[in-house]
Amino acid sequence: MIMLPKDKREELVAKIEPLRQQVEAWRKTRRPNEHMPESFWELATRLAKEYGLAPVQGILRIDYRGLQRRVLGVKPPASPKKPMAQFVELPTLSGPRRCEHTLELEDAGGRRMSVKLCGGNLGELAPLIQAFWRPGL
Repeated sequence: MIMLPKDKREELVAKIEPLRQQVEAWRKTRRPNEHMPESFWELATRLAKEYGLAPVQGILRIDYRGLQRRVLGVKPPASPKKPMAQFVELPTLSGPRRCEHTLELEDAGGRRMSVKLCGGNLGELAPLIQAFWRPGL
């Protein structure tokens, strides 16, 4: 990490203080998972281009990678579209309760499914499992 000379650091602190106050005020009123306003990112990006990523990120306490992407002009990766949830009805299992099985599935996208089977055959769950792993088929 390159350290700023004292005079440049003082200059940065003076220029960034209004933005730092705005960011702190926004943090106190933001909703959960709300992204920082783009106008703040634009100001931070301009300062980072002049004074460096680390000093600006450190003073504002913002995401280093997000600031770096903006300084370099790299667009963030598009978030994958989540498939629509589908309902799969299982037939009622008949017969006495023999044993109980719990099947838990989770895919790379974070979707989860937990199935508890009392009696019956685990093979009967194959269509449900296929629907989970290959949605939309």
